[in-house]
Amino acid sequence: MIALFRISQIYALGQIKDVLAAHIRSLPQKISPVGVPLKILRYEFPCEPVDILTWLHNQDVPCKMYWSGRADTLEVGGIGVADVLGGNGPIDHAGVFAYMEDRLSADNPDLRYYGGTRFDHSPADPDWAVFGSYRFVVPRFEVLKNGARTSLAFNIAFKDINSENINAILKELDAVDFSPRTTYRRPPKVTARHDYPDRQGWEAAFAKTKTADGKFRHDKIVLARKSLFDFDVHIDPVALIKHLKDKTPQCFHFCFQTDKAAAFLGASPERLYKRTGNTIETEAVAGTSARGASREEEAALEQELLSCSKNALEHRYVVDAIREALNELCSEVQADTKARLVKLEGGQHLVTRFQGTSRDKVSDDRIIARLHPTPAVAGCPKEEVLRAIQTIEPFDRGWYAGPVGYVGYDAAEFAVAIRSALVNHDKLSLYAGAGIVEGSTAEGEWNEVETKISSFIDVFNRK
Repeated sequence: MIALFRISQIYALGQIKDVLAAHIRSLPQKISPVGVPLKILRYEFPCEPVDILTWLHNQDVPCKMYWSGRADTLEVGGIGVADVLGGNGPIDHAGVFAYMEDRLSADNPDLRYYGGTRFDHSPADPDWAVFGSYRFVVPRFEVLKNGARTSLAFNIAFKDINSENINAILKELDAVDFSPRTTYRRPPKVTARHDYPDRQGWEAAFAKTKTADGKFRHDKIVLARKSLFDFDVHIDPVALIKHLKDKTPQCFHFCFQTDKAAAFLGASPERLYKRTGNTIETEAVAGTSARGASREEEAALEQELLSCSKNALEHRYVVDAIREALNELCSEVQADTKARLVKLEGGQHLVTRFQGTSRDKVSDDRIIARLHPTPAVAGCPKEEVLRAIQTIEPFDRGWYAGPVGYVGYDAAEFAVAIRSALVNHDKLSLYAGAGIVEGSTAEGEWNEVETKISSFIDVFNRK
């Protein structure tokens, strides 16, 4: 058995550090790595409720991560590294997921790798270098909420249990700050903005999606834009995700910080998939409009979105692709009979939800390989539009629109990393895209991208 040290007592924050230190100090005498060199040991201590972003903001460490589900049933803040898996170049999904599966066990249901992958395998821009093609981390220390339960967790690979490492980890623990309050600095001031492509460039990019006689080259292609903002001071990633989360309920929120000056973060409304045992949940999110300023305007915009043939076509391509993928992976597939509306702070979308039961214990690498990228972020036919995107877009998508989330022993969940940003010192690159189908216009798609990044921009404009 790979032990999970879970204590039933609920600890006050003021005492939990000393209790955990005693357990860590005794590890070299209690645990032998022989026989389980790949596995990871985990301590969990129930504790009094704590605001996770407050705790994460107070930690003076370079490596941090944050994840919260769309329904806020799972929220995790982590610091440090107990294990990390990363690489560059083309991703061997089977090898990546096999590595994680070898280190997880049924005795550690809350032990998870958190991270993500690039959108595609094109050569990386230097700005994305620290993230690699993929990066998954088991944090050294975590504070997590799962339903009504709050816990502090400590993770260590069995192979790392020796006196030298334990002494270093005790110093890390001694520096952990459990202060119940923090002060979030106001978002820094924007000093400049540059769009890639700019408005003229967007018109030119849109024109490339058509033939000389004005017909669209693809059934659907999603073109994205990078908006680069310069600020007067450096950006605090945790403060930014805090302000963004306040503005964007009903989204997945994530922040992967590799050092104090670099992070990838976002507020995504779109689930790529969630797997619990043999059950797979996924969804098609495509078709967008703004929200109304009044009840009457809201009702008019709802009806326009539901009846718009252009949005219906864009949505149908995603629905058909997901249904085809699930039919290959699953013995049973259920789906909404028609698209619903999902309303967010910065807009509203068409969504169709799916649930399937896999024919066997389908691996996460097969699920990701089959679902990503959906026509919601690439288009169709898939291989054709992926080649076109690399030719047309004047920037590297990096992790934008890639899968981000977690992998556990018998469960995994990934969001699509849209409505996302790359932090680099005093610069922030915002990414968002729009689906181009029959009936699209360059002006309409430009405005749609503006709607999608409005939540970030509203954070910058806070008074």
